[in-house]
Amino acid sequence: MQAIRIPEEHWGKVWRTLVAAGPLTCIGPPPVYLVSQLRLLRRKKLPFEIVPLPDGRKAGRNHA
Repeated sequence: MQAIRIPEEHWGKVWRTLVAAGPLTCIGPPPVYLVSQLRLLRRKKLPFEIVPLPDGRKAGRNHA
């Protein structure tokens, strides 16, 4: 899963696409979301910004 921020001016369209595609979680007071559908957003050419997780760790699996 990856943490993203959705640009305010495109929020509605991106949000509807994400909700239709599967689960997502809001993880911060500034709207930051954990999503797994980055390929879908890229394929539809929808804008988003990848951001670090609030605790400073990178998103993804723990390979320890």
